[in-house]
Amino acid sequence: MKKYLLLPLLLLSTAFANGQSDSSTLVNAKWSEKEIAKGVIYKSVHINNQELFESNQYISIIEVGSNSGARLEIFPSPVLKETSKMAEEKGADAAINGSFFKFNYAHNTEDYNSVDYIRKENKRLAPNTITETNQRSTHQLGALAIHNGELYILKADELKSWENYILASEVLTTGPVLRVAGRDEKLQKASFYTTRHPRTAVAKKSDGTIMLVTIDGRAKESAGVSLSELQSILRWLGGEYIINLDGGGSTTMYVKGFSDNGVVNHPTDNKVFDNKGERKVANTVLLYLRK
Repeated sequence: MKKYLLLPLLLLSTAFANGQSDSSTLVNAKWSEKEIAKGVIYKSVHINNQELFESNQYISIIEVGSNSGARLEIFPSPVLKETSKMAEEKGADAAINGSFFKFNYAHNTEDYNSVDYIRKENKRLAPNTITETNQRSTHQLGALAIHNGELYILKADELKSWENYILASEVLTTGPVLRVAGRDEKLQKASFYTTRHPRTAVAKKSDGTIMLVTIDGRAKESAGVSLSELQSILRWLGGEYIINLDGGGSTTMYVKGFSDNGVVNHPTDNKVFDNKGERKVANTVLLYLRK
């Protein structure tokens, strides 16, 4: 009997050791950091040699301190447009892509191309698209909400059409939520959760610091992450609340004045590991620095 008990114990200890190694690799990595305004820091790291989750990863983060005076905005575009273009046209200083949308470049502008709920200036612009079985999609299990200038990460409850009752002037449903009040959420085993992809996320620390995050993928230089790996990364970096946004080819981070087009990560639509492969998207999270 003792011999049979040793195997699960060994597997458990190995998994624990690997988790510790991955967290140490991430936290102790040589991050490149630049303060783009008082209390706002852009940081990135390229982990090579298969050192994080036995893979290469390129991670970009904009940390927005709670006392920075910076302002976040949820911005839906009437037509599909690149994240960088939306930021430039709105005069934003930084941006990440937002939630999920109808992938139709030709003519569809109904509900701002969104499949998820959008509220702007207290007015609903798009509803959640609910399936025939009346089930919420994975990307409708949480929301970003901005109320009196503060950004919140919210988890859906059992109340039908719960998003209608959120007290906030700006709301964007997305998901899934990965962490709430310092506790990891249980994740599904569906392919969307377990397969590595480029990911975009927002996290909030206990001191109110907001992290806007992209992790590149679909390239030998950066494999991308599963949602469990994304959950771990942002937990290790201090996220008390974590929510997933649209990823894959949509994953984009823009910082005004950086690189030749402001895109600081490596969008994948051109299948080259550079900053040229932006996808047109339906909405963004914009950041305005205190002037």
